[in-house]
Amino acid sequence: MNDSKKEQAVIDSLPDVDLHFTSFGERLRELRKEKGLSQDEFAKILGTSKQILSRYELGQRSPKIEQVSKYAEKLKVSVDYLLGDSEAEAMYSEMCGELQGKPFYEIFRDITIEMGLNISDIVRITGLTDKQVRTIIIRRMKDAPLPIAMQLSETLNIPLEVWAGGKAYMPSELSANAYEVARAYNKASLKDRNTARLALNLDVVKE
Repeated sequence: MNDSKKEQAVIDSLPDVDLHFTSFGERLRELRKEKGLSQDEFAKILGTSKQILSRYELGQRSPKIEQVSKYAEKLKVSVDYLLGDSEAEAMYSEMCGELQGKPFYEIFRDITIEMGLNISDIVRITGLTDKQVRTIIIRRMKDAPLPIAMQLSETLNIPLEVWAGGKAYMPSELSANAYEVARAYNKASLKDRNTARLALNLDVVKE
């Protein structure tokens, strides 16, 4: 399933909510607040003036895409993230905002421990990088970014709401390793699937 279809599946799976789409200016303000900087200090990092930054934050000025790219590079975020929310991200953010559960890093830590996964296991099974896994834990990531939550849901067979903190984790009868094998089987060619079925004394399947 490609990224657009995955996002549409996320949209379809989430409850109806009144959406607020984070704008470019709001995203800049969020990043500035996260760093604990004044507009003067943040403007210097961006290479602009306090006046222009203020107009961005108030939604009174829109940047050119070349400028957004430069800001994203300086802030070490993606251009898409800096530009604001997609529909799926807005819905996910709204859902997370209404929940009063544990922060994401605690959910991530508790679930992976309960599943018996160490960092190398998590990297292999989920496709997250070692750096991403350690960043979640060490930086105590409060909310799960939508792409990471979707990846964890798909690879560990755990509902999206669990990673958002809105639903308790219920262990599956299928282990993470068994689910990994099942996913690999589903993605394999017909020839490889039949080779595996023959090894298990199962009937072969036809297209």
